[in-house]
Amino acid sequence: MKEIVERILKEELVASKALEQAKIEAENIIAAAKKEAEALIKETIIKTKEIIDAQKSEAEKKFISEKEKVIQDTLIELAFLRQKKEKDTPEISKKIFYRIIGIKA
Repeated sequence: MKEIVERILKEELVASKALEQAKIEAENIIAAAKKEAEALIKETIIKTKEIIDAQKSEAEKKFISEKEKVIQDTLIELAFLRQKKEKDTPEISKKIFYRIIGIKA
Protein backbone atom coordinates (compact mmCIF):
# COMPACT_ATOMS: atom_id res chain seq x y z
CA MET A 1 0.00 0.00 0.00
CA LYS A 2 2.82 2.33 0.93
CA GLU A 3 4.43 1.63 -2.42
CA ILE A 4 1.24 2.55 -4.25
CA VAL A 5 0.97 5.85 -2.34
CA GLU A 6 4.63 6.64 -3.01
CA ARG A 7 4.21 5.79 -6.69
CA ILE A 8 1.11 8.00 -6.91
CA LEU A 9 2.93 10.85 -5.14
CA LYS A 10 5.90 10.38 -7.47
CA GLU A 11 3.59 10.43 -10.51
CA GLU A 12 1.87 13.50 -9.13
CA LEU A 13 5.26 15.22 -8.70
CA VAL A 14 6.26 14.28 -12.27
CA ALA A 15 2.90 15.54 -13.57
CA SER A 16 3.27 18.75 -11.56
CA LYS A 17 6.75 19.34 -13.02
CA ALA A 18 5.45 18.59 -16.53
CA LEU A 19 2.57 21.03 -15.98
CA GLU A 20 4.98 23.72 -14.73
CA GLN A 21 7.22 23.13 -17.76
CA ALA A 22 4.19 23.37 -20.07
CA LYS A 23 3.21 26.69 -18.42
CA ILE A 24 6.73 28.05 -18.93
CA GLU A 25 6.73 26.96 -22.56
CA ALA A 26 3.29 28.51 -23.08
CA GLU A 27 4.46 31.80 -21.52
CA ASN A 28 7.54 31.74 -23.77
CA ILE A 29 5.36 31.13 -26.83
CA ILE A 30 3.02 33.96 -25.81
CA ALA A 31 5.97 36.31 -25.19
CA ALA A 32 7.47 35.45 -28.58
CA ALA A 33 4.10 35.95 -30.28
CA LYS A 34 3.69 39.33 -28.57
CA LYS A 35 7.18 40.38 -29.64
CA GLU A 36 6.50 39.26 -33.20
CA ALA A 37 3.15 41.08 -33.20
CA GLU A 38 4.80 44.27 -31.91
CA ALA A 39 7.43 44.07 -34.65
CA LEU A 40 4.73 43.50 -37.26
CA ILE A 41 2.71 46.45 -35.95
CA LYS A 42 5.79 48.70 -36.01
CA GLU A 43 6.59 47.59 -39.55
CA THR A 44 3.00 48.19 -40.63
CA ILE A 45 3.02 51.65 -39.06
CA ILE A 46 6.26 52.53 -40.86
CA LYS A 47 4.98 51.24 -44.21
CA THR A 48 1.64 53.01 -43.75
CA LYS A 49 3.43 56.27 -42.90
CA GLU A 50 5.61 55.90 -46.01
CA ILE A 51 2.51 55.33 -48.17
CA ILE A 52 0.70 58.29 -46.62
CA ASP A 53 3.76 60.52 -47.07
CA ALA A 54 4.04 59.46 -50.71
CA GLN A 55 0.35 60.10 -51.32
CA LYS A 56 0.58 63.46 -49.55
CA SER A 57 3.58 64.43 -51.65
CA GLU A 58 1.81 63.38 -54.83
CA ALA A 59 -1.32 65.33 -53.84
CA GLU A 60 0.78 68.41 -53.07
CA LYS A 61 2.53 68.15 -56.43
CA LYS A 62 -0.81 67.79 -58.20
CA PHE A 63 -2.25 70.76 -56.30
CA ILE A 64 0.78 72.93 -57.10
CA SER A 65 0.61 71.90 -60.75
CA GLU A 66 -3.11 72.76 -60.95
CA LYS A 67 -2.49 76.05 -59.12
CA GLU A 68 0.30 76.97 -61.53
CA LYS A 69 -1.95 76.13 -64.48
CA VAL A 70 -4.72 78.36 -63.11
CA ILE A 71 -2.21 81.17 -62.55
CA GLN A 72 -0.80 80.74 -66.05
CA ASP A 73 -4.28 80.72 -67.60
CA THR A 74 -5.19 83.84 -65.60
CA LEU A 75 -2.02 85.62 -66.71
CA ILE A 76 -2.77 84.77 -70.35
CA GLU A 77 -6.33 86.04 -69.97
CA LEU A 78 -5.11 89.23 -68.28
CA ALA A 79 -2.60 89.83 -71.05
CA PHE A 80 -5.34 89.35 -73.62
CA LEU A 81 -7.68 91.73 -71.79
CA ARG A 82 -4.88 94.30 -71.35
CA GLN A 83 -4.06 94.08 -75.03
CA LYS A 84 -7.74 94.45 -75.95
CA LYS A 85 -8.07 97.39 -73.58
CA GLU A 86 -4.98 99.03 -75.09
CA LYS A 87 -6.50 98.64 -78.55
CA ASP A 88 -9.87 100.05 -77.39
CA THR A 89 -8.41 102.97 -75.40
CA PRO A 90 -7.50 105.18 -78.40
CA GLU A 91 -10.91 104.57 -79.94
CA ILE A 92 -12.69 105.38 -76.67
CA SER A 93 -10.49 108.46 -76.16
CA LYS A 94 -11.31 109.61 -79.68
CA LYS A 95 -15.07 109.25 -79.05
CA ILE A 96 -14.82 111.11 -75.76
CA PHE A 97 -12.77 113.86 -77.42
CA TYR A 98 -15.35 114.31 -80.21
CA ARG A 99 -18.16 114.42 -77.63
CA ILE A 100 -16.33 117.13 -75.70
CA ILE A 101 -15.74 119.11 -78.89
CA GLY A 102 -19.37 118.60 -79.87
CA ILE A 103 -20.58 119.94 -76.51
CA LYS A 104 -18.34 123.03 -76.69
CA ALA A 105 -19.27 123.82 -80.28
